[in-house]
Amino acid sequence: MKDALFKITGVILSLFVVWVLNFYPLGPNIFRPAIVLLSSIIIFTVYKSKYRWVDYLLLILGVITFGYALKEIEGVLDRAGIFSTNLDLIFGTLAIILVLEMTRRTVGIALPVIGLVFFLYAIFGQMLPGELSHGGYSYARIITALFTYNGIFGTALAVVATFVAMFIVFAAILNLTGVGNIFLDLSKGIAGKRKGGPAKIATISSALFGSISGSAVANVASTGSFTIPMMKKLGYKGTSAAAIESAASTGGQIMPPIMAAGAFLMADTLGVPYTEIIKAALIPAVLYFITIWFTIDFRSARRGLKGLPPEEIPSVKKLILKDGVMLLPLVILIVELTVFKVSPVRAAFIAIVLALLISFFRKESRPSFTGIYNTLFQASKGIVSIIAPVTCAGIIIGVIGLTGIGGKIASLVISLSGGILIVALILAMVTAIIFGMGLPTTVAYLLVVSVLAPVLSELGIQPIAAHLFIFYFACLSGITPPVALASYTGANIAGAPPMRTAFESSKIAIAAYILPFFFVFEPALLMNGTWPTITVVFITALIGVFAIAASLEGWLIGRLSLLKRGVLFLSSIVLITPGWITDIIGIALLVIVAFFQYYKSRLRNGKDSTSEIQENVEEKKINRSAWF
Repeated sequence: MKDALFKITGVILSLFVVWVLNFYPLGPNIFRPAIVLLSSIIIFTVYKSKYRWVDYLLLILGVITFGYALKEIEGVLDRAGIFSTNLDLIFGTLAIILVLEMTRRTVGIALPVIGLVFFLYAIFGQMLPGELSHGGYSYARIITALFTYNGIFGTALAVVATFVAMFIVFAAILNLTGVGNIFLDLSKGIAGKRKGGPAKIATISSALFGSISGSAVANVASTGSFTIPMMKKLGYKGTSAAAIESAASTGGQIMPPIMAAGAFLMADTLGVPYTEIIKAALIPAVLYFITIWFTIDFRSARRGLKGLPPEEIPSVKKLILKDGVMLLPLVILIVELTVFKVSPVRAAFIAIVLALLISFFRKESRPSFTGIYNTLFQASKGIVSIIAPVTCAGIIIGVIGLTGIGGKIASLVISLSGGILIVALILAMVTAIIFGMGLPTTVAYLLVVSVLAPVLSELGIQPIAAHLFIFYFACLSGITPPVALASYTGANIAGAPPMRTAFESSKIAIAAYILPFFFVFEPALLMNGTWPTITVVFITALIGVFAIAASLEGWLIGRLSLLKRGVLFLSSIVLITPGWITDIIGIALLVIVAFFQYYKSRLRNGKDSTSEIQENVEEKKINRSAWF
């Protein structure tokens, strides 16, 4: 009975988000505390601790504390830390403690520790030496900053509680109506018969579903439950299968048009049209997935891995005729966003309604009341897993705004870099990955952008390039060791070593680590320039990612020696680097290696490529690459 009661709270949260955002707008003084209040109830009942009395105590404190915020948040702000009451300080302190615990239960210990460090910095930072010291603030002023719109209930919560929450409900409804399975079947039909078909199926399905999913971890858990066993069945090692799925799912977060709602957040933060964001993000995302595709192709050739059996490959034509109508909500969503410039929230709502209407008219996809009820509850779990960390990020952002430490971090990065842009970008990359570890994509972006955007802007980088740079590395924290939650999720499904899977995922996703540096220096990669320039830059970058995939997999027409792999890696970097001279050098290096590989294959007693592949399959136990 108790579990059913709390499950109803989850359903209410999902319906509350849809209702408020589309029909009955509430002011921030009601909407933001209310969504945190509902989230606290769900978290302290769904994410249970070892001791139930602790859960009930925290549940009661959460209701009272965030209920107080619901009633008094404007009063706390008006009192501004000067006339703060004892209740302001008590409930403000409790709110910080509760938020840290809510975040720990949903995304782990890393972010709460950072949040606690920042909170303690606000209190004791005046004792620190040098540049990191601040002037000191009364406890009442700190609580005012963190218990209002500058902290826990700030802009970060506002954007996540609107754009992201709405799209979590949308993704849940699409899953209910079977769109996830359609994505998988469509991917089988497109890539299933090709060399390395199962891995390519994982790539396509994860790109499609990952774009609307707010979490790479959730994407791995959903699509990976099908694709990883399928890859293993056809000869992929567990580590490779998990790594491919993890890299593809992470790439889904950077894939337009949705970008895990990151496109909307970026447009809102920068104050530019949504279409500008997806236009800028398109070429890098395409290059990323093409790199994974090439990587799979070379790996499959080197290890003799085939596609799916013909009987397991559905007809794309029949699939579209039978189930294509279920994809109509996604098509309408994209048209609304790009052509009619409808707000993301309203576009998502129309797509949800359309998806449900279509499913009700089809017997095979018609959801039951229980199915809808359970889906709304599952959506609420997705919402609270975003709300909790973003409120913790609000603590960090609030301290940054209060103490000015963001500017100090910016000065420190610039000072350490010596004013050299590439060094500053490397430091920014490391900072973004560390701050984003263990966090959902959108939360990681919102947290990191508050620290790094001023740094990159001060270095003269274009705003869209700077934000995409930050977004990429915030996403990559999900597969970058040591805290690589997306990779660990894939490893768990595959029964593979987690850390090895994380390193393998990072290798497969190598393009995502390289491309942000190049689109900072080459605006044409972000479709900023004339079409001839954009076309040439895209083609040379495409050849570059082809070379890097061949280099890392050690295969081009045949096995590559370490020297040739090194030359190809150099060729890829030179090709992606802007400039026609570097393009000529890069192509020349690639052609030289390809020529020697072709000549070598012709000299092998006239054996054709098929026999060479078979020979390599037999020899792989003896002459195994260092990567496998």
